[in-house]
Amino acid sequence: MPSVRRSDGRRWLTLTAAAAMTVALAACGSAAGGGKASPTAAKAGGTSLTMWLVTTGPSPANTVINQAVSSFEKSRPGDTITIDFIENQSYKQKIQLAMGAGNPPTIFWTWGGGPLKQFIDAGDVASLGNPGWASDFLPSSLGAVTFNGKLYGVPIEGTQPVYFFYNKTIFSKLHLSFPTTFSGLLAAVSTLKAHGYAPISLANGDQWPGLMYLEYLTDRIGGPGVFSSIELGKAGAWSNPAIIKALADIQQLARAGAFQSGYDSLHYSGGGSDALVYSGKAAIQLMGDWDISQLLGLDKSFVTGDDLGMAAFPSVAGGVGNPSDLAGNTASYVSIASKASPAQKSAAEAFMQTVLASASYAKATVGAGEVPVIKGATDLFAGQQLSSYDQTIYSSVQQAPSFQYSWDQAVPPQEATPMLADLAQVFELSMTPQKFAATMDSQPSGA
Repeated sequence: MPSVRRSDGRRWLTLTAAAAMTVALAACGSAAGGGKASPTAAKAGGTSLTMWLVTTGPSPANTVINQAVSSFEKSRPGDTITIDFIENQSYKQKIQLAMGAGNPPTIFWTWGGGPLKQFIDAGDVASLGNPGWASDFLPSSLGAVTFNGKLYGVPIEGTQPVYFFYNKTIFSKLHLSFPTTFSGLLAAVSTLKAHGYAPISLANGDQWPGLMYLEYLTDRIGGPGVFSSIELGKAGAWSNPAIIKALADIQQLARAGAFQSGYDSLHYSGGGSDALVYSGKAAIQLMGDWDISQLLGLDKSFVTGDDLGMAAFPSVAGGVGNPSDLAGNTASYVSIASKASPAQKSAAEAFMQTVLASASYAKATVGAGEVPVIKGATDLFAGQQLSSYDQTIYSSVQQAPSFQYSWDQAVPPQEATPMLADLAQVFELSMTPQKFAATMDSQPSGA
């Protein structure tokens, strides 16, 4: 589920000790998690804004945004921003109801993609146009909030690309290097199985982990344009040959025994799929960069002792996709509601420009365990516990020709739900690629 895959998962597990400080530090801004902040009365002539953000509870990242809001308020006497941190599970329904009732917050959290486009099409989101300050962000980070050439949101949290993570000890023992081609991955699967390892750990009881295979294989085979056609709701887009081949390649992995026994019932939460990798029972897992932090919390020595490897998804023979293309969550964003008054829109845009697009905010988010999408962030990782990983992640995002947003967030909910359910059947070998494509082509795209 997309609700699991967000930077809270990464930051929350990275800095467990730091999270304990959040309650004490939260006094400098608004509420530190879950509850609504106590509004501050605006001075005469000032502007009051509300901002809804998603949270999993008190965290260093919540502290960062609280402090940023406090500093913004001090720089603009009379202007106030009241933050409401909302638990992830209830946020989607709450924002839908607020939009439907015509009473949304001034600034609201969004994952971008299809759900944001539905709000845009309904006239609920204010366009930011093409502000010059937006060029401070990495271009690949803005695709999920750019529609018809106009910007409708900006990043508020770090980037979350998906990589293969692997047990370097196992690979060294078997004299294997991580494969750079899909055929090489199949060969590695065979070798790993022959030596008693589960080649790939997969928590497909949640369904969304399997989607990452389809995202990458489709890109490597057909390039980013294949999914762009799906996003645009073009007829027959799901039956593109690249989709069919990607699904067939997934089933080739399943038939080769690439995934551990019970992969269709294992869940990512709780660390079960990670445990298979760091304990040496499985060799590989495809996961977002938040997995580094989860592993750090589960087995610190596995990460800090240089046992954890990270690699790009392999290329596919005959494919036209660039091996440097990425998939995952480009970032988490905030947008401005069209119901906001001109004064509120002006203040909200000022917050985006002077805070969210600033180097100082980027530096603070790095300290909270995130990888920002601001330009020139390379030097910010020095001295951080996960600096070597963060540098690699930042460089790959900076250089990616295409960064494809997670499909279950990029398409509307009415399309995402059957996509995940049917893809699970593809992994279980109970649905053919052709049947999957035909079923998805019959779904309303919402475009």
